[in-house]
Amino acid sequence: MSEVANQQLRDFVDSLEEEWKAQVPQLQTEPISVVARLVRMSYYVERRVAINLARYDLNRGEFEVLAVLTRNPEENITPKILQTKILITSGGLSNRIRKLEEKGLLVRLPDPNDRRGVILKATEKGKEITLQAVTSHVEVERQIASGLSPEEQRELASLLKRLILQQQQSLNLNGLR
Repeated sequence: MSEVANQQLRDFVDSLEEEWKAQVPQLQTEPISVVARLVRMSYYVERRVAINLARYDLNRGEFEVLAVLTRNPEENITPKILQTKILITSGGLSNRIRKLEEKGLLVRLPDPNDRRGVILKATEKGKEITLQAVTSHVEVERQIASGLSPEEQRELASLLKRLILQQQQSLNLNGLR
């Protein structure tokens, strides 16, 4: 789509900016156009991912756990390590682990380095479902990104990475996570 045609299309954020400008004319709305669109896009991505993963009787959080375990079959992944790889609270992670264990997709094994600890492993069934789900998951991501050329996808990925690293650094410096 050409830049001119893109500028003629309107979305929710265009209306949002206009409404704020009408109420607060001096308001600089440029950040709104970026952040509100990221939030809106995040919603659409979440919906598409949820619909796809439901086909495998998984939600995004469960898939994330299984994906880490399936990608790292030789590593001893503890709940603490898993927590750092998927950015979740320990309470939320415990619930995911319990549900996956109940579905027969994950097992807890004794941690040889910590009497009270456990090592998490995907079961064969868990690996099989994860490998099926990741294939369709990547296809959903391809469909989502298909509105951009490969060059635009690389550029957007680079810009988003820069924003993410900046926010990550800012939160770490301020003691937030």
